[in-house]
Amino acid sequence: MKGLIFKDIMCLKKQFMVFCYVLIGTLAVSVMYVLSVRFGNLADINAEMFAENQMEPESIKNMSSFALIMFMLLPLSCVGDSLNAYEQDGKAGFSKLASTFPIPLQKRILSRFLSVFAILGIGIIFDTAIAALLSCLTDIMTFSEFMGVIVSAASLLAIYSSLSILYSNLLGYGKSTYVQLLSLFTIIVGYVLICFEKVKEVITNIGTTVVEDKDISIGTFWGFMDIIMHKAVILLALALAVMAVSYIITCIIAQRKRGVF
Repeated sequence: MKGLIFKDIMCLKKQFMVFCYVLIGTLAVSVMYVLSVRFGNLADINAEMFAENQMEPESIKNMSSFALIMFMLLPLSCVGDSLNAYEQDGKAGFSKLASTFPIPLQKRILSRFLSVFAILGIGIIFDTAIAALLSCLTDIMTFSEFMGVIVSAASLLAIYSSLSILYSNLLGYGKSTYVQLLSLFTIIVGYVLICFEKVKEVITNIGTTVVEDKDISIGTFWGFMDIIMHKAVILLALALAVMAVSYIITCIIAQRKRGVF
């Protein structure tokens, strides 16, 4: 099973090259950003907007936090999609060959899910290093808030990857576009069902708010950002549950396909 996990990681070596470049770029740009917010041009602009009552200090801090969150998501997004490994297996015909291995079907499927953890773990390690550096340079976000963002992003990517594995096995090789669309659609539907009241409130506000007010669910948006930073445990628990359910369903589908995975 260790060999299968290593094989999946090697299938993503091109993504890891992109990951290295993105990591270096993210580190450089994020450091320049926090220094500019603290000492440079952005600090002057923020002070000017505050002096002219264009924005409240809390809004300025929220916008700066949002920018840092976007920076932290970039490295993880480069390694978070395991669909490439499945496509490489399909091109090489490895899935049919693997069915002849003396490895139980459940373990072969489990290795693919463990690969998701391994790949995301690599991204989390480097993202954590960046978070530790940025938390020393700025007071916009604390290290715990940075870690909340990292865990939340990794959890969402784990959910997406788990669904991608499920739909890839269901639809078969060569259907990557449909797999991506179905995975995203499932996540959106799941969010709507879980947060139906909030979604309903946002839609109602958009439909009834006058354009001149320029206040369309801003509080709801920052509330979502607050969940990402401070309630990452909820997303982590949800990700583990989705992975478990996806694993069980994938095993059932693979058994009906006579062990071809």
